[in-house]
Amino acid sequence: MNIDTEWLEEHVLLCKLNDEDKALLDSLFEVSSYSTGDVIVAQGESDGELYLLYSGSADITCMSEGQNIRVAIARAASLFGEMSFLTGDVASATVTAKEESVIYRLSRSAYSELMIKNQDLVYALFAHLLVHAGSVIRRMNEEQVALQNYITGRRV
Repeated sequence: MNIDTEWLEEHVLLCKLNDEDKALLDSLFEVSSYSTGDVIVAQGESDGELYLLYSGSADITCMSEGQNIRVAIARAASLFGEMSFLTGDVASATVTAKEESVIYRLSRSAYSELMIKNQDLVYALFAHLLVHAGSVIRRMNEEQVALQNYITGRRV
């Protein structure tokens, strides 16, 4: 299955791709389909891949004191696995398909190849990763403030 380069242009890279760029990305990204309930990434494991959700949705959960706690829902254009991808550490969460989902996966070695062949695409992909990380941090900050307000009895 080929990647949808027009979708990548519009939702991730935010730039037009020429035929050479499209062919390069198609050769580097792997496409995987998942059924409802399939585990895409397991907490504690590491494969060093960056995942980009093309279609569908997924629950992101963390095991804490014997319970799986949902910490986020991934939707189209969401990234996950970025921390393991960047650091080589094991996954800090489990990602499970909530519905039929298609994922674009990029290995570290494929990203390294992209760095050699097209720095502009690397920059665009990394910019998307940073925007995603920023939105996660903002959401966590908002949740932290709400929790502190709740604990201290401040209602806003």
